[in-house]
Amino acid sequence: MGGIGFSCKDYIERLSIERSGEADNDHAEEDTLKLMECTSRCLKHEMHQYHQASWTTFGQRQLFAVHSIGNKLTLLSTRRLTDDQWCFVEVRSAIVPRLWDDRYYFFRVMELLLTLEESLVEQDKLTVMLQRQQLGVDFVDPADIIDAIIKKKKKNCEYNHFSIAKYITQTTTVSTEPISAKGKQKKKIQD
Repeated sequence: MGGIGFSCKDYIERLSIERSGEADNDHAEEDTLKLMECTSRCLKHEMHQYHQASWTTFGQRQLFAVHSIGNKLTLLSTRRLTDDQWCFVEVRSAIVPRLWDDRYYFFRVMELLLTLEESLVEQDKLTVMLQRQQLGVDFVDPADIIDAIIKKKKKNCEYNHFSIAKYITQTTTVSTEPISAKGKQKKKIQD
């Protein structure tokens, strides 16, 4: 990882930076996957830190990444999309000019940086909300608490595994009779 930016409010990662070199090749793809993994793990870690906060509020949490390939900067964002899906999207990209004649590309670079700053300010406000919910200052519906939802999902998962195992044991019978004897029994039953 090229760099990590921490929030001063809760000392949790808010920004990851990765430099992939000059060429957009397999190495750049691997770095993109690394950013996906890093940002989603950081979000999952943070979710456990705010385990008494609202699942709905935490759904607004985003973690950002800047990926640099050659002179192109890409701002990426990771967040929870649904209960079981995470979203990793490109927010904005810009070419960093290297020549004076290309100086107008700086407008896009500034847009990218201002978008990042605005998004980080929004996340700081969300951090205050999550902290207040975690400490019990703000009311959270008991059915919407992160811990309750995770336990419910685990219970449903265990139930599904139990149901599948029960179904397999009910439908699978083991016979010690030779195959030819089985065939004869079936004929007798059919007659």
